[in-house]
Amino acid sequence: MRTNTNELNIHLLLSNDIDRIRELALSNLLKMTEENCTLENVHSYEAITLTKLNKLPKSTTWKGKRVFGVPLRVYQQTTGQILPIPITNALQYIRLHAGKCDGLFRKPGVKSKIERLRSQIETWNESSDESSLDSIKFDDYQPYVVADTIRQYFRELPECLIPPIITRLLCDLLKNLSQEDQLLAIRYSFFLLSDETREVLETILRFLLDISVRLGNSQVNCRSLARIFLPSVFQSFYDMHHTSSKILWWKWKKEKLDGISQENDRLILENCLMTMILNVDILCRVPSALSDELNLPLARKTKRLDELVRNACNGEFHIKKYISKNSEQFLQRLSTIKFKNIPTNIDNENNLPIWKCSIDIPNTNVKQVYQRIVHDRYLWDKHVVESRTVEKIDDDKEIVQYVLNYLDLVPVRSFCEFRFSKKITSRSASDANAMLISAISIDHLQNHFLPGSMGITYKMHYYITPSPTQPGRTTVTQIACVDFSGRSTQWYENVYGCLLAHNLLSLRNTFTNTNPVRI
Repeated sequence: MRTNTNELNIHLLLSNDIDRIRELALSNLLKMTEENCTLENVHSYEAITLTKLNKLPKSTTWKGKRVFGVPLRVYQQTTGQILPIPITNALQYIRLHAGKCDGLFRKPGVKSKIERLRSQIETWNESSDESSLDSIKFDDYQPYVVADTIRQYFRELPECLIPPIITRLLCDLLKNLSQEDQLLAIRYSFFLLSDETREVLETILRFLLDISVRLGNSQVNCRSLARIFLPSVFQSFYDMHHTSSKILWWKWKKEKLDGISQENDRLILENCLMTMILNVDILCRVPSALSDELNLPLARKTKRLDELVRNACNGEFHIKKYISKNSEQFLQRLSTIKFKNIPTNIDNENNLPIWKCSIDIPNTNVKQVYQRIVHDRYLWDKHVVESRTVEKIDDDKEIVQYVLNYLDLVPVRSFCEFRFSKKITSRSASDANAMLISAISIDHLQNHFLPGSMGITYKMHYYITPSPTQPGRTTVTQIACVDFSGRSTQWYENVYGCLLAHNLLSLRNTFTNTNPVRI
């Protein structure tokens, strides 16, 4: 299929654009089924909606589990990580050793060692400190053991990566399409996946492509890797009542004709997965037909600092006046509005929720917590990989840039913010020593040098006050509305609030380990 090299990367788009792309991709995919599938199959696909595709399986399927068998969204809500860190490190370990191992992912590892490695990964999940991570030394295991453990992790995901209804649709559709239209249908299906699933699938595809390149002329090539990872990516659409587990669904056959049909479908999906591996960069780009129909923006709309201040101050460039006005508005909203799931209505283009999260930190004062938030973010935000001050305007005003990394094989998120702090003296006696830290994204000349995709901070406030009820404690209240780019609105409603809670919990843990976080 001919693709435009100027097509927009999905990681560069904001949430409202992602929502529109997913809706149109579903509509176009259903049109393709009407034109190329039988009437009976078309009726079964008319009920497909984005809400149903993003629905989690029943909680009983992962009850009592910690890592293996836990849905990606639930794990991210629980730990703040899209993939378990040991699994991410295992992927990196396999990439480093792929060229030295013949038959990787085909030759089985020692069962007892696989069980021991699984146990170590599960144990690591119980602790949040780094020492437990250091105890997992992959060099103590053969690459075949690590490879089998990776394969088991993805095969045991209860929801798989591509749901049964999309698997069935692709099987029916791809057999009736030309090669060019097949890739277009696969691209549409890729956009229908939930955000965390799409990013993990991109990680796996890039991982498999890298492994196939490193293996060279080895027996494990791209097609054989697709065959091996097929049950991990595509979930069965057949009757599951006669199978002992999801892993065995390709092997189950009721009758000979059913077996032939399943084998044909397996070959179609195997070729589909191989196409996805070889065209992973194309999958992450929005087809020109979609972007033209939706009229997607080619440039960001963040304002320069002078524009931001002048718009808020009736044409005057008065930073102190802007800060005072911004602080007063925040304090007023803090006391009168319930923030969770409240639309921000910035330029009438953003429908993201504003989240509020608070925590009490014992044995601290306002100054200590303020210093930790402003200068030591790398201690409590595990995703920060780089941070620097671009311009120091004053002791309490600066322009900062930082980079967040959520998955190694997915583009990083970069931010450029105007950050300022202000002492609050007009509040009640208990808030006399309070501090407010605020940040908002701005355009800057040095943004062109930032890696990955640019995120936008619409609102970010840290309100630090002495605890009104418990002396010796400090209360931190965070109000946030951020667009990381490349994720739909649903991700912010389901996951982002949990990430804020984990960051505040990590902030408290840099001082002590008590009291639960409150969302």
